[in-house]
Amino acid sequence: MKLNQNQRLNLVIAMLATYSYSLEKAWALREKLAELGFADPKTVVGKDAGEVGNLMKAAGYDRGGITYIIAPRVITLMEAVKDGELDGLVKAVKAKSESQFCETLVKVKGFGPKSLQLAWELLKN
Repeated sequence: MKLNQNQRLNLVIAMLATYSYSLEKAWALREKLAELGFADPKTVVGKDAGEVGNLMKAAGYDRGGITYIIAPRVITLMEAVKDGELDGLVKAVKAKSESQFCETLVKVKGFGPKSLQLAWELLKN
């Protein structure tokens, strides 16, 4: 089963809530991130890190150089979504299997212990 728009957006938010950037701050960008198409792989895949970083800034995620460190990770995330590599996350959430969820998502560059935990918390609800 494919991730829906809300789930994809939650993964982006979990990724942004790193490097001393709180979940609350990342969550506050949700509406603008959605408006700019961050839940749609077509918006991100094919763009370079500079373009995605600029879009992130337009959404309010302006963290200087960190923005451009995170941008390629957002691209990689959306490539994985587009390629169906994360479809198993839906099954893992339904099965309430955090370990299966993390095993799938950790393969995406940018998901370490903190962002994995945040993603799990956001998607399981």
